Amino acid sequence: MFDVCVIGHVTKDVIKANGEIQREIPGGAAYYTSMALRSLGLDVAVITKVASEDHDHVLNALKRAGIVVYCQESERTTAFENTYVREDPDVRIQRVTAIAPPFSPSDIPSISAAICHVGPLTSADISLELLKALSPKANRISLDVQGLLRRVINDEVRETDWQDKAEGLGYVDILKANEHEARILSGEDDVEKAMVRLSSFGPKEIIITCGGRGSIILVDGRLYRIPPVPPRRVVDPTGCGDTYVAGYLYQRIKSRDISAAGRFGALIATAKLEQFGAFSGRGKQLP
Repeated sequence: MFDVCVIGHVTKDVIKANGEIQREIPGGAAYYTSMALRSLGLDVAVITKVASEDHDHVLNALKRAGIVVYCQESERTTAFENTYVREDPDVRIQRVTAIAPPFSPSDIPSISAAICHVGPLTSADISLELLKALSPKANRISLDVQGLLRRVINDEVRETDWQDKAEGLGYVDILKANEHEARILSGEDDVEKAMVRLSSFGPKEIIITCGGRGSIILVDGRLYRIPPVPPRRVVDPTGCGDTYVAGYLYQRIKSRDISAAGRFGALIATAKLEQFGAFSGRGKQLP
C-alpha cells in the first residue's frame, strides 16, 4: 500500500515574469504534491498522462525521486504558461497551450493507498465516475478543486463553477481551495460561511488557503486559523498550494492534530516559495 497516490496531469510549465521566460520545468498539481510528499519520506505513486516524446523531460525527476509513476500514453502533454506579477506573487496570468486527455476509471491501476489525492488542472480532467472508482482504493480521498473551476477556451483559462459538485464532493474527505475558489464553489461571499456550505456536501476536512494571510481549516465544526510563515525571499510561487497540501496530508497520516498539519503545510509551502521548482527539503519537523 502506498501512503499517497496522486492523480493528475504532470505538465510542461513555462514560468514568466516581467515578460521574460525564467524557467521551463515540469509542473502541475500532481508533480508539486508528489515531489513534496516524497521529499518528506512517504511512499508515493503518481497516475498521469504524458506524450511519449515528453517522458524524459517531464517524468524523470519523479522517477529519480523514487516515486512510482503509472503513465498512460497520450497524444499531448498538458502545457501551461504562467506569468507572474512582481508586485503580487499571488497573482498570475495563465495560458494553456495543450491539454492531455481526461482520466477514466480504466486508467486507475490495481493499487491501494492511505490517501488518494486528486489534482485536476482543468474542468475536463476528472469525472464523477473517476471519483467513484477511487473510493475502494483509498482510506481517504483528497481533492484540490482548483482545476475543476478552470474552463479552457482558446488557450485562456476562464472561471466556472463545478457543475457536479453536489454529488462529486460526496466522495471527497479532504477538500482544498483558496478563498476565491471557495466563493465560486459555494456561492457564499463570506469565507467561513463558504466552508460550512462546502462541508454540507460531504467533505470532513475543508482547507482554505488565504495567500500571505495564512489559511483556515474546518473539521467537525471547529475552525483552525493557521498563521502564515513569512518568507525570507520570494522566488517561485508556482506549486505553493500543492506543497501546502502535501505538508497537510503528511501530518494527517502521522497524527490527528489538525492545527499541526496546517502549520506544517504553511511551513513547507514557504520553503518552496523561496526556491525554484518543487519542494526538496527533507523530513522537517515543526519548530
